[in-house]
Amino acid sequence: MDNEGRNWTPIKEVNLIDCAVEYKKMHNLYLDADFDDKIDLALFYKGKAKYYKDLVNAGIEHTVNF
Repeated sequence: MDNEGRNWTPIKEVNLIDCAVEYKKMHNLYLDADFDDKIDLALFYKGKAKYYKDLVNAGIEHTVNF
């Protein structure tokens, strides 16, 4: 049996993300961008905040970045 396929390393480091902390961070960035009238950036952060809020509401505490 050839185990050559098992010798791999990830392209970048994989970290765990705390969903509640990331939600709070994205929500604050959304509020800042909205206050500064940066609508495109505000909508981006609003979408990210919603994504992390949905994860928290589903009971998922951590996720990974790939």
